[in-house]
Amino acid sequence: MADFSIENVCQAIHAFNNGQVEKADAFLRNFSQSKEAWGTCIQILQSNPDSSLVFQVLRILQSKILYDFISLNPQEIQQIYQNCIQIIIHYSVQNQKSTRIQCVLMFIYLYLYTYNPQTKSILEVISQLVDCQNNSAHQNFLFDILETFPEEIISNKKIIIEDEKRKYIAQDIKNKQMLDIIQFLQQRWNNSTDENVRFYVLRAYKKWLEFMKKYINEDEAIQFMQLTTQTPLFKGALDSIIIEELQNKAVDVICTFFGIIPRNISDSPSLDPQIIKIIFDEVYKTFALCKKALDEDLSDEIHNLTRLYSKLGKKFICKILLNSQLDAFLTTMIWIFCHENSYNESETMTDFWIKMIKTIRIMNDVQLQSKFALTFEQLINGCVKNSKVNLTLLSEYGLQSKIEDEFEQLLDTRSDMKEIIEELATIIQPNQILQHLGLILKQEFIGKMDDSGWITFEACMYLISGIVKQITLKNDQIGVQYLMEIIKLYLDVYSQQSLASNNFILKTVFKTISQGCAQLISSNELLPLLFNFITIGIHHKVPSVQKKATKAFQLICKQNQNFVLMHLSQFFDLIVKLQQVQNYDNLIKGVANAICSSKETMQNYYLKLCSIFAQNLLQLQKQIEEQILSNMSIDSLEDNIVQFSKNISCLAYANSQIPANENEDFLEVRILIVNVYKELWPMLQFGMERIVLYESSIAEKIVRYTKHTFRKAFNAFSVDLLTQVFQCFLNVYRQMPITACIYIAEVSATVFYKYPEYRNILSEAFENLCNITFQHLPQLSSFEENPDLTEDLFGILVRYGRYTPVLLLQSPALTTILQLTLMAIGLKHVSAAKTFYSWLEVAFKILKPQDDIFKTQVPQEYKEKFQQIFVPFVPQYTSKLFEALRKGTADEEVEEYIQDCILALSQLQFLDYGKLLEGVFEEGPQNILTASERKSWLEQSKDSQTQKHYLKLYSRRCVQNALRG
Repeated sequence: MADFSIENVCQAIHAFNNGQVEKADAFLRNFSQSKEAWGTCIQILQSNPDSSLVFQVLRILQSKILYDFISLNPQEIQQIYQNCIQIIIHYSVQNQKSTRIQCVLMFIYLYLYTYNPQTKSILEVISQLVDCQNNSAHQNFLFDILETFPEEIISNKKIIIEDEKRKYIAQDIKNKQMLDIIQFLQQRWNNSTDENVRFYVLRAYKKWLEFMKKYINEDEAIQFMQLTTQTPLFKGALDSIIIEELQNKAVDVICTFFGIIPRNISDSPSLDPQIIKIIFDEVYKTFALCKKALDEDLSDEIHNLTRLYSKLGKKFICKILLNSQLDAFLTTMIWIFCHENSYNESETMTDFWIKMIKTIRIMNDVQLQSKFALTFEQLINGCVKNSKVNLTLLSEYGLQSKIEDEFEQLLDTRSDMKEIIEELATIIQPNQILQHLGLILKQEFIGKMDDSGWITFEACMYLISGIVKQITLKNDQIGVQYLMEIIKLYLDVYSQQSLASNNFILKTVFKTISQGCAQLISSNELLPLLFNFITIGIHHKVPSVQKKATKAFQLICKQNQNFVLMHLSQFFDLIVKLQQVQNYDNLIKGVANAICSSKETMQNYYLKLCSIFAQNLLQLQKQIEEQILSNMSIDSLEDNIVQFSKNISCLAYANSQIPANENEDFLEVRILIVNVYKELWPMLQFGMERIVLYESSIAEKIVRYTKHTFRKAFNAFSVDLLTQVFQCFLNVYRQMPITACIYIAEVSATVFYKYPEYRNILSEAFENLCNITFQHLPQLSSFEENPDLTEDLFGILVRYGRYTPVLLLQSPALTTILQLTLMAIGLKHVSAAKTFYSWLEVAFKILKPQDDIFKTQVPQEYKEKFQQIFVPFVPQYTSKLFEALRKGTADEEVEEYIQDCILALSQLQFLDYGKLLEGVFEEGPQNILTASERKSWLEQSKDSQTQKHYLKLYSRRCVQNALRG
């Protein structure tokens, strides 16, 4: 056992401070969790130690109070409380803030842990201990307590107080102390002209307003609001908005106060107009200051004031909309929004405008909408202005990645502008927005088409992409016509103007088309022009332009399937010619959507589409074989492998678009799908057995194609062909732990489980996969090192457990599976852990009399056989599941999965779960639950609601222990 003498502790702290962290850390951690730490820390601090020791010893003592104070017996509590208070008083006057904050936290924890209905207010307790007069040595300590206390109650989950008691303490403080605290802060405000003191007062005031916001109800909010607005402290905060040193904190206070006011109160006609008048009168006084800040580009003042206006506007939006006396506020907001130096405040301003628009929509008042028509036009003007891009960056976009990264950061504001336009289109016809944008284009673009005009055009096109959805929803045919005219305008000048083909402008045009225009464009005049234009974009050298162009191609094909089918030969030619395009799959998606849209089109064109990929694969296979044999350049081999992979992805997408249909009248299509796969199988096999040695991801592409084939073919897929597929995948899997090989069996189980003819092959595949996986995962570290393999292994157990439980329970590998399952409890990798615990829950539920998660019922004899194998593992499973909870998880959802497993285990009727729980309590730490809590849990161990309650409590206490470190 370690010697925690004062000398050893001091030496360890000195070593830690001198950078010898590894040497000292373990010792100090053990010391902080020991019983001796109380007395040793108190003795060191009472002896006025060297300043280099003080902070670390205070930190350890603070940790002891936080985690262990509630475990002391009554006699110890009184003595340790008195000693700690004396230490706090002594060290709280030191100038070093980090030391003072430790004292603040210690005081707060002691106050909360000893709180009861008779406890004096925090101000009374402090005033009995230290001098609370102005300019006293403890003034900073006092303000730090008042500022820190409310946040600790609200947010610090490390404090070991149950939620109900925490809520009770907060409510009690609100009811009995809040008024005194506000009056104390007001007294300090009135008695001091020192801006430093007023700064601290505002900071503490804001924290107590946040506290009120969390614990106040609506009736109390009205009373609090009426009282607060009359106080010198609140008015002083309003007055401080124009004082540079106090402005930030004053705005914080006012904004927090607005947050306390419930929305339905601020909208209520009964709200005292005097309250609004006080607030708005004071805010109006700051407009001149805001104008000056904007004109001089004073960023801090601009930020503070726009934040204040936005918060005020959002809270009292109904009053602003319905009261003509408040028009000045709206006029100022528009002026700020359109000012060039408010650019960085777009997010704050956007919140206000969206709130305003949503409120007008909810009020559903046509006259009100008409009243603000001019405001809407000015709003659109501001959105266009804030969406314009820098000419220099525009000219270099896409030419170098550094410029592109810098440019993308500039685009955040544009997304805010588009959000405003999207909302605006919900209360006025989109065609009105388009009409106004058209007027802007007419003024700034159409007449001259210079650099500035093109920037305006690009900004308008970007904003248009935000209203296309509303054009569709409202069937706004006038809007469609305006939109067609703008696109036609661009297509007409595209070949005549050099800036028209600017990389960024092209990207925006394609993005606008791909984000929704596609479903509107059906004009016989426009479609051919548009497809020609898109083809140019598909060949573009800038990847982002090319990507948007191919996406536009896909969506227009999807919406205009008749056009695609009418010109299918041209589209097939295009697919053949454009194989090198980076986003080739988007081209395929467009055509595949049309071809797979019906049984008739599939019968007529599916084979033709697949033959393009088959020819490509055959040619690529020959080239790759030659390159492998001749050891040619690795770069050209990689290029061909990429193309090979791309063609398989296209086949997978085509199959993904086919409807899943088991009906007899769809049999011809299912046979067609299987025949294509059968013809392609030699090439797929080549990919699995040869290409996979150079690029393992090819297996995933082949699996994806195979998966979509299985799911659309059903029992049309022959047993012989399925046997070949499994043999190939298993041969590869023996050589390399490729997770796709497991996944293909997992998919098979979900598709073929209902057909008797496949059961033998599914059983054989399962056995082989399990045995090979056992070799790849010999120990627990292998689970963490191979999370994908782990996830797919337990994924197949989940699938077989739910869909073909009999095949799983017949397996000779069942005992080995249960051993592996035991080893994997406590898995840290989040995704793999979720799948693993899903499997464990399935395993437990197999043993229940009946559960609806299973697609087929499990015969009783198999349950009994499984129970015999399972029972010897139960104590270890239980112990390790609770151990996993104690160690904590990286994800809250994983914690819930573990709790679900324990809950499923507790409901197994053939187990004595109470005895298992006793074992857990005996072997685990004794400080997680109290004796009465353990007793209550054991007495009700079969009740599921009790289980849920105590599992959550156990988990929460374990997290608190883990946080302690």
